Amino acid sequence: MSSSNKHNNHHKNLGPKTYLATDGLDDFLRVLEKYFFATAKVQFKHNPQKNCTDLVIDLYHNFGIGECLRHFNNGDWGNYNFAEESRSNISKSLENALESLNEKSLYPTDILELSFHFNDTSIIVARLFRKSIPEQASKILTAIGKHFIYFTKGLTEMPYEIFVPVFEDTSVPLNQSEMDTKCGYFDYWGLYFDKNKEHEALIYSLHKRKLYDESIFLFE
Repeated sequence: MSSSNKHNNHHKNLGPKTYLATDGLDDFLRVLEKYFFATAKVQFKHNPQKNCTDLVIDLYHNFGIGECLRHFNNGDWGNYNFAEESRSNISKSLENALESLNEKSLYPTDILELSFHFNDTSIIVARLFRKSIPEQASKILTAIGKHFIYFTKGLTEMPYEIFVPVFEDTSVPLNQSEMDTKCGYFDYWGLYFDKNKEHEALIYSLHKRKLYDESIFLFE
């Protein structure tokens, strides 16, 4: 896993072709900034062989995740009422914004990675399948609120980076592992903690609400 609050920008600049999807981009970013109270930045990864473009989106917030969750629990974060029946609104807005962008783009465009950068932590969501990020965004945000007390070790430690999701590295045989290779967004997350100027990498199981020390890798 890489670090974003201690971020090394590992996305390569692919040259002029990475900017072919700029038509409609301003409107798309305005939607993101409006609903997430953030400053949005985007990088392009254009694949000329497949004639498609992927977006790597970073949302920068000027507050901590605790404030975000407080508004979330009060039902007023992201200009939305987070009543149970309306939690799909964020996903729907993202899907509509992406659809509008695709109508104006020269190539089919999708979100490869979406990162939320708060003052105290970053949440990095990777794509699992086409349009998986806008489709699952509402449920992911809901899960963050529900599991916050568990992955912060009872509110005692804040991970500086959270990866959604992670998978078992099956290239290394493990005799005893509770991991399952067929995972989705709500099975395992990867967490980075500071430990005396060193990094502690843990896996959080959403099903068991437990932290594990395992060798992990990002599914990209």
